[in-house]
Amino acid sequence: MTLRNAFSAILFSLLIPHAALGFEAPPTATAEAVLGAEATGPNYRVDPEVRSDGMLRLFVLRTRFGAFDVDGEDLMRERIRELGALRKLQAMSETDVFLKSAGQAAKAPLKFGQDLIADPKATLNKSLSGVANMFDRVGAGINNRKANRDNIVTSLLGVDAARRALGVELGVDPYTDFAPLASKLNDVATAAALGGLSIKAGLAAIPGGAGVAVSSTSTVETVRETLLQKTSAQIAEQVKATLARLSVPPSIVNRLVQNRNYTPTDLLILSRALSSLRAANTKMFIARAAYAETREEAVFQRRRAELLARHAKELGIGAFVDVAGFPLNRLNDGRLIAVFPFDQVAWTERVGGVFEKVASAAPHEQGQPVLATTGELTPLAKEEISRLGWTVDVIH
Repeated sequence: MTLRNAFSAILFSLLIPHAALGFEAPPTATAEAVLGAEATGPNYRVDPEVRSDGMLRLFVLRTRFGAFDVDGEDLMRERIRELGALRKLQAMSETDVFLKSAGQAAKAPLKFGQDLIADPKATLNKSLSGVANMFDRVGAGINNRKANRDNIVTSLLGVDAARRALGVELGVDPYTDFAPLASKLNDVATAAALGGLSIKAGLAAIPGGAGVAVSSTSTVETVRETLLQKTSAQIAEQVKATLARLSVPPSIVNRLVQNRNYTPTDLLILSRALSSLRAANTKMFIARAAYAETREEAVFQRRRAELLARHAKELGIGAFVDVAGFPLNRLNDGRLIAVFPFDQVAWTERVGGVFEKVASAAPHEQGQPVLATTGELTPLAKEEISRLGWTVDVIH
């Protein structure tokens, strides 16, 4: 069940007298209270009322491209960065230097197409000569066809490299699933690559020197150089190698890298985070993450891996252990810890059922288990989780 569908289940559960059962309706909030000034922008607005499913906040984002349901603060802030990047790309596409490049680009595909038909071998050699990692790219593409997100023709034309450079410079995922940005990235990258316009020159031409500064909260910055230099197939190779060193079976790794709910950027960040964590039984985490059924679930798993790595030393996070089907972790002192990037925890019927299930399966012989979460808990949720024998730690 998706996070959005879970909300409909919660609405149904509101028909039950919660006071009698000890449950509560998930609280609502205002977009301004959650997002501050970012609740509205030049090319979007977030509906004022923000609902919740008891774990993540549920936003409605309205743009000129349509309305979008966005589940969770992490993904919502990602969308806001993407809309900022979209605005900059639009400004770039209206500059004289870009329009001149676009005019040159209009002629390029036809010429390349004619060459490819007349002498495909010579054309391919011409396109690839001088590229230091050519053989690496070819081998990676053959080995990772199902994981490859690039197109052979646009790769040869330099469009894919231009798109990656644009994404990195703007602090957004070049492989974004946000359709308005993905379309604009492709359009601008095509015109720049075929028209001979460098990405830095194109961005510098934006009036006012517009915003090539990358947000400090952008996860893209942590893998900047790899995104610039490597294709999606090469990234898949890196991810496989990283997880192999953590003793994750190839069948599980292949399932992960072929899951299109993850972007290559997600996979790179997730695998590096787990490599930094170096916890025993990492295969347990990957086995669960590999079956993410939605984009929201994939973002949640990536974010969870980042949190585990960031707080590993401070909290003493160790091996993964299976508790009622959930890959939790042991602390150095033997206690269990559950690290989750929740927005806010409310004691709904669904949330209560999950915690009851986990609590009944969690051994307590080595001390109270810990819930470490990025969001606050409602008073009732905190009370009930404490009743089940858990302590709560808010992390960031």
